[in-house]
Amino acid sequence: MNLLKNNVVCTNLVKNNGKNMKIKPITFLIAFAASVSSQAGIWEKMTTMGATTIKPSSEYLIETAGWNIRVYEWIPADNPDTRCMFAAGSEKGGVACYSIND
Repeated sequence: MNLLKNNVVCTNLVKNNGKNMKIKPITFLIAFAASVSSQAGIWEKMTTMGATTIKPSSEYLIETAGWNIRVYEWIPADNPDTRCMFAAGSEKGGVACYSIND
């Protein structure tokens, strides 16, 4: 009689676990997606640890036929006679440096 009761309890546990297993893959996918997106920020912080952040000396937008191009200018810390400029649009970007003394 005791064995039969234990068998019924075990059967009910297996049935309940089968229902809960449908929820677990969805939970796993959500947790995995959140983990991947948060790791991108962690990786960026790890790879740039100790790097000095400088603010651009000038930043502005250039209106070009409906496309705004973002421009940032700065003077490099190791070469004060040079000014560098970074321009970025929706598809391309680039950096150029030139001498201030010219």
